[in-house]
Amino acid sequence: MTLWSSPLYALLVWLAYAGIAAWLLWRRPQTDMANAQTTQRLGHWPLALVALCHAPAAFMPLASQAPHFGAAEALSLLTWIAVIIYWVAAWLIRVDGLQTILVPVAATVLGLSLLIPPGHATPWLAKPLMQLHFGIAMLAYGFLAVAAGLAILMRLADAKLHRPSQTLLGQLPPLLALERVMFSTLGLGFALLTATLATGVVFSELLFGAPARLNHKVLFSLTAWMIFGGLLWGRLVRGWRGRLAVNWTLAGFAALLLAYVGSRFVLDIVLQR
Repeated sequence: MTLWSSPLYALLVWLAYAGIAAWLLWRRPQTDMANAQTTQRLGHWPLALVALCHAPAAFMPLASQAPHFGAAEALSLLTWIAVIIYWVAAWLIRVDGLQTILVPVAATVLGLSLLIPPGHATPWLAKPLMQLHFGIAMLAYGFLAVAAGLAILMRLADAKLHRPSQTLLGQLPPLLALERVMFSTLGLGFALLTATLATGVVFSELLFGAPARLNHKVLFSLTAWMIFGGLLWGRLVRGWRGRLAVNWTLAGFAALLLAYVGSRFVLDIVLQR
């Protein structure tokens, strides 16, 4: 076992996320919307350093001589992808206040992954074509997870729209800004999900000499793809937005969770296989 894949290293990475989350939550009562951007900048570089340290722990289970992957590794990798997506997006658009929500959630999810036993052996990940397919799939999950998180924030912020709040929701960007970011990440996630399904079909033929089977994973993935595709079509043609968009986004991500994370959780934790 290397340092990067040891439980102690994973614990130290979690403590780093938890430390930034605690600092952001401590600073929040002292920060109004005018100073939110300053707080975001102060936390931006430490978050990048922690994400850099998190990368070996997230990828080592896949890069080792005996690759293994399960619910714990999925949560760790998805946390890393979500943090990187946010970190890059924060340079391109104003997302003041999101960091105070994201980092505590990232620390919570990563902490949950530490409580779950390591996943099962995945020797097929040693094949370059499957590594490409898997990488595209995890990016799709990451973007769509961020979109689902934004949808939840939009629902909570909408409920408090007419009631000024001093809670974390009081520092969120405007609803329209959140909606733009949500649809941007949805569009990228949908494109990657389309590539995931396409490469899954092609690589199944090339590597295993058999067409992809219509199992529960493929069925739920196709369901999610149709939901997200329908939402993006509705947005483009009919101008869908607001609660309708939020509900469709959450429904699509729920189907996506059932496609992989849910099944892996049952196999790894409930059935212990």
